[in-house]
Formats: sequence, structure tokens, C-alpha cells
Amino acid sequence: MFDGTDAHYFHTGSRGHHSVWDSRLFNYGSWEVLRYLLSYARWWLEEYKFDGYRFDGVTSIMYKISLIK
Repeated sequence: MFDGTDAHYFHTGSRGHHSVWDSRLFNYGSWEVLRYLLSYARWWLEEYKFDGYRFDGVTSIMYKISLIK
């Protein structure tokens, strides 16, 4: 259940901050995060008829996740 804090979707503390991009880091291990991101991607596909996505930050995301584990 959502408790009103950022910890519902993002990692907490320094683990939840990408210093190079000055952005928050999603907690990809959370079912709610995956459901949110996939539903958002689906909305863009259905609403604007996109035929694909460009994921520029995948390498950075994977690198940050490997450092966390």
C-alpha cells in the first residue's frame, strides 16, 4: 500500500540518487515499480501509436544496479 513517501517507487538514501544525472533511481526489484513503468510505456504506445522506445540510460541503470548488489 502506498504510504506517501518516495520509498514506494525509489530506493532510499544515496542508493536512490544518480549523481551524474541528478535524478532518482527506481527500485526495479519492486513489483509496483515494474507495473507502473510497463503501464506507462503501454499508455504511450496506445495513446500516441509509437512503434518503439529509445532507452539511453540502460547501461547506466544496469551499472548502478550491479554496484548495489
